[in-house]
Amino acid sequence: MEARAVAQPPRSRRRPTPGLDAVILAGGRGSRLGGVSKGDLEVGGRRLIDVALGAAHDAGASRTIVVGAVDVQAPAELIREEPPFGGPAAGLAAALPSVSAPWLLLLACDLPRAPALVELLTEASGRGTAASEVATDGQADADGSPPASTVRAASVHGAPGGGPDGFVVVDSGGRPQWLAGIYRTTALKRALERAAAASGAHGLALRHVLEPLALTRVPDRRGASADIDTPEQLAAERARAAQRARAAQQTITAHGRTQRP
Repeated sequence: MEARAVAQPPRSRRRPTPGLDAVILAGGRGSRLGGVSKGDLEVGGRRLIDVALGAAHDAGASRTIVVGAVDVQAPAELIREEPPFGGPAAGLAAALPSVSAPWLLLLACDLPRAPALVELLTEASGRGTAASEVATDGQADADGSPPASTVRAASVHGAPGGGPDGFVVVDSGGRPQWLAGIYRTTALKRALERAAAASGAHGLALRHVLEPLALTRVPDRRGASADIDTPEQLAAERARAAQRARAAQQTITAHGRTQRP
């Protein structure tokens, strides 16, 4: 399926990271939330889809593809899986033909702490085997961050020395969060083809696609992988965001008082 860009004014972008694309899955029914679009839910004054897009932007994704019925701002691209509501594996299958980078950042749209989550992944993948396969010039990025802080392009000759198929976040209970990972695109495509060979990707559990891959597990000790599936979780994240905003405002106010003559 051809990806299309939503015609909205482009925002300023960080210099893209060679070799990294992003896919954000936003095609769920949100049934436990009353059938709402999760991506359109707001936490801390921002839509969840915009939080995820911002995290992909900060990671330096060259291209970001959103799968689902949610408005996004160009240069992000929006596609729909057919038929809709086929699950994460079907959404991934719809997006993969549009992915050309050797590495793929895969995210769900219901991750209110997506920036911290992506930071975990980029730090881990920058220090792991993937980092030894990439060519860097040793210079900092344009914004001053070191090259190892993000995933660089894999060698054009592939990965002759082996190395992981990707990096996946594991929550405090030891459960892999499949929709919070950086994966080798070729490995993803092969795994999806194998898993979907019998009955297709519609309704296929993403775990069955990704579990066979050789993945480096990235422990989440900060709760960055917390997602929103229920009204209670949504209320808790909104309360957390409000508390952080109050704390930030108090810090600003206190700082202003100390600066007064």
